[in-house]
Amino acid sequence: MSLPMSPQTAKDLLIVAIRNVGRNRRRTLITIFTVFIGVLVATGVRGLLNGLQGEIKGGLIRKMNGDLQIHKNGYQDSVDPNPWKLLVPATDDAIAGILNAPGPGGAKPFIAGASPRLRVMGLINHQKTQTTTSVGVIGFDSRKELAVCSRLPEAIQSGKVLDSSLEEPTTMAAEEDLTEATGLGSAPQKGSAPRATGRHQIMLSPQLMRGMKAEIGDEVVVLMQDKDNMQQAIVVNISGVVDYGVPGAGGRMAWMDLTTLQDALGVKGQSSEIALRTADGIPVAAAKTALQKSVPTDQIVETWADLAGFIRDALAIQDMVFASVIVIVFTIVIAAIANTSLMTVMERTREIGTLMALGYRRKHILLLFLGESAFIGMAGGIVGILAGSILLFILRTKGIQMNLPGQAVPVLLRPEASASYRAFVFVMAVFAALISGLLPAWRASKMKPVEALSST
Repeated sequence: MSLPMSPQTAKDLLIVAIRNVGRNRRRTLITIFTVFIGVLVATGVRGLLNGLQGEIKGGLIRKMNGDLQIHKNGYQDSVDPNPWKLLVPATDDAIAGILNAPGPGGAKPFIAGASPRLRVMGLINHQKTQTTTSVGVIGFDSRKELAVCSRLPEAIQSGKVLDSSLEEPTTMAAEEDLTEATGLGSAPQKGSAPRATGRHQIMLSPQLMRGMKAEIGDEVVVLMQDKDNMQQAIVVNISGVVDYGVPGAGGRMAWMDLTTLQDALGVKGQSSEIALRTADGIPVAAAKTALQKSVPTDQIVETWADLAGFIRDALAIQDMVFASVIVIVFTIVIAAIANTSLMTVMERTREIGTLMALGYRRKHILLLFLGESAFIGMAGGIVGILAGSILLFILRTKGIQMNLPGQAVPVLLRPEASASYRAFVFVMAVFAALISGLLPAWRASKMKPVEALSST
């Protein structure tokens, strides 16, 4: 029966293992360097990927979607371009009820901002070039929208965000001012379209600006059908150009003031959706579950990931590719350490025989070589983590400026890796070293003392 290892024996093995690591310094340094490179790559690439994904998600959430959105059940699947039956209440009382809803576990209110939005389809006519095209129109109150999507100004290519706080009296457009837009359908009645003053501003996507050859300040006419199927025309001035930089988020889109749009379409106090921002530190999934209990049963709460399936899937694919790269990197590390360990065992055959002759058991030999591999993994892991942390700190402080696909305005990436991930990489480095040293250690423990001592 094998007796348990005494503390003194364990101490002796530890001392011998540490000494053996430093015997062939050149080979040890090469092996440590291999582990160091693997850990540095794993930490650095993950940090860069976190920075990229953080910017993509941050842009999507803080420029466009918000953390959560409330819709009428069936809204996302509706094919009606003007789904008046699928609107949700957006009165001050309705918004206050959302902002004061109990949070997860009955905690204090957890919604930091709410912005109602109205989405409709229509036609837009550029008065200068007489270009007409279809357009998707989103109405929002800029004051509430900026409380939810605080990074919206970053999406402005040129011009500025429309200002819903401008409340100067508006005048009505005369019929002769709209004669150029008669090609859009039946002409509006005299005085039916307000001039582009006060809240009557519009922001357009780059695609619309290019297609209509429009410029900031130009006047356009937006035609839509109201809830009674009557044609409504609104004269607005272009205040800005919006580019979210998210695939599929631009296209033929326009953004107007919510109140202006609601009044024109006869749906005051109603919206297609309500975008929400959760309070800092509140998990989005938990917020969704809690809020769903507070809204009416005919409404649904969805997270940004529910609404942006393409982006969610793209980020998941990035993580899968990164995981594959890490597997390849650590496979190379394991192969390099295993090769070095096998050479070490072959060179120390007589030493192994001597240790066995002095009373070392096979398990002691096995633990000795595994200990050497573990020390190498720890050394390479510590140096790699330190170097990776310093590198990420420098890059995070300075930032990395780059253009994301489909985005004209450069973004500043801030690479970062969590402490838990760095600890995981360190453990992986030690584990990889142990795995790579297992076969050489097992081979050394199986040697026969007589044959080992007689080897040359």
